[in-house]
Order: sequence, then C-alpha cells, then structure tokens
Amino acid sequence: MRYCLLIAATCFLIVFETNPVSAQLKKVRFAVATIAISEVPFKVAQLKGFYREEGLDVETILIRGAVGVQALIGGSVDYSSSSGAVIAAGVRGLGLKLVLIVSSKPAFDLVSRPNIRSIDQLKGKIVGISSRGGAVDLLTQLILRQNGLTPDKDVTSLVVGSAEELMIALRAGLISAALLSPPRQFLLYREGFNQLAYSGDYLPTYPTGGIGATENKIKKEPEEVLAFVKGSLKGMNYYRQNRSESIDILAKFLGIKDPALAAQVYDLHASRLAKNGSADESWMRGAIEFTKRSLGVSKEIPPGQAFDFSFVQKAAR
Repeated sequence: MRYCLLIAATCFLIVFETNPVSAQLKKVRFAVATIAISEVPFKVAQLKGFYREEGLDVETILIRGAVGVQALIGGSVDYSSSSGAVIAAGVRGLGLKLVLIVSSKPAFDLVSRPNIRSIDQLKGKIVGISSRGGAVDLLTQLILRQNGLTPDKDVTSLVVGSAEELMIALRAGLISAALLSPPRQFLLYREGFNQLAYSGDYLPTYPTGGIGATENKIKKEPEEVLAFVKGSLKGMNYYRQNRSESIDILAKFLGIKDPALAAQVYDLHASRLAKNGSADESWMRGAIEFTKRSLGVSKEIPPGQAFDFSFVQKAAR
C-alpha cells in the first residue's frame, strides 16, 4: 500500500514539476463568432505566447455572435469577440462593454450571386445572415435601408450560420446575397460573384472584432481584463509589424493556400487596424447611434454604457 502511495505521489510531482508555468496560468475562455480575419491578431497573440507572458491560458471557443454574447452574460465564457452583439447588449443595458477593438470599420462586403448586379435587384430575394442581432444582421439591414429596401419585407433575412455556410448557401443559390469578410469575398469574386457594397462606406464608426466583457468581470477582476487586453495588443502590434510571418499565420488560420491571396487579405486588413485598439468619443457615439436605430432605442446612451477603453489606455502606459 505504501509502495502504491509512493508511486502516486511521485507521479503527481512529475506532472506539476514538468509544467511549473502552466500551473500558474489562469484559464480564461474567449468566445469567437467565426474563423475570420478579425480573429487573426488574437491567434498571433496565442502563438507568440503573449497571453502566457501575462499569466493567462486562453481557450478559444467557437460560438456564433448573439449566442456567444448570451454565453458571456451567463458566465459560460469570460470574453467575446462579437463586437457588434456586445455593443447591442450594452445599449440594451445588459451590462456588457467593449474594452478593445481590432478595426474601427466593418470589414464586410455585400456579395451577390452573378445574376444580381445591384442592391435594388435584391427585392423579393433572400439575404443570408449569421445570427439575429449580430453585426452581420445589423449591417445588412443598414445597407438595405439606405438603398430603399425594407428588411424582412422587401428582402427576407435567413439565418444560415457561419461565414463558410453563407458561402455554401450563396454558391448553391439558396440565398442571393450575404455580407462576407476577407478572404471569402475575394474567393467568390474569382468565381464571378459581385460586390454590391462595402459596409465601411455605409458605416465608418463600427468595429470589426474586439473584446467584450461583463461589467461584473471588469469590476471584480480588473487585473485579468488588463492582462487579456495587454496580450491582445501585443498580438495586434506584432501582426502589424511583422508582415511576412503574419501572412503565414493568417494563411494557415484561414486555410488560404494561394500566397498572393493571403498577402492581399493581410494588406487590406492591416491597413484597417484600429490604432492602439481604441477609438475616440465621436466614434463611440456613432457606433451607439447606429445600434440604437437598429434596435429601435430612442433614449440617450452614454458611451460609457457600451465601451470601456481604460484598459487599453493602461496597457499603453
């Protein structure tokens, strides 16, 4: 019996002594809506060990936009990258705030099937979205409205799923158009699909990617939030400053086998990264006003209800 206990104790020591750093890391769960260009800087931070430097073991979990935000509110995950859905929840007063943004403009193109060459031709057609209330849904509604079409009246919105599923539905003719981010729209353009609109031309004050957290997390675990923001900013800076290596990481992460396409996607995305992961008050108010219109909210919403860039500022100092 003593011999068995000695063996068990020895194994226990071996396991923990061979991984002293892992034993000290704090596990956090990060929900991402899809495998997209906006997630690449976070992947860089993970691969380069920037989160470990901040004492974190980050587990990335794939959960669609609005569902991921529900998981965040419920405490099933610690953070969410679904920036649009986080802002919407903040505007609704659900206690969520965006603490970092990857890009200050949306990255999506409205892509249509080859037989549709203008937005007005979408009348009576079906447009695909990833989830109700997410960034793709809200931006699609905005583009349709600004072109004289009423969502869910002139055009039917159909929840299809991930970006890959939207591509499949477009190719199969199940939907007529959808908002897609790099590299997906570039792949479809090569196949004869059309660009109907760039979302950034319709809304210059809206993020693509970011970090959302609950007010409870911000209040009770500010050191963890700061560590996650710092690690992510390191990843963004490395991604921006190391083009060749970042293109390789991007290509593997997004499954791009064409080096020229990977470089095209990187150059476009790198040019749109938010400076220092934050934005000014005017930008925040613009993002809130868009969200209010989309949600039918009329009351005044202060920027502090949906954003908290104090951690980015602390990280910069």
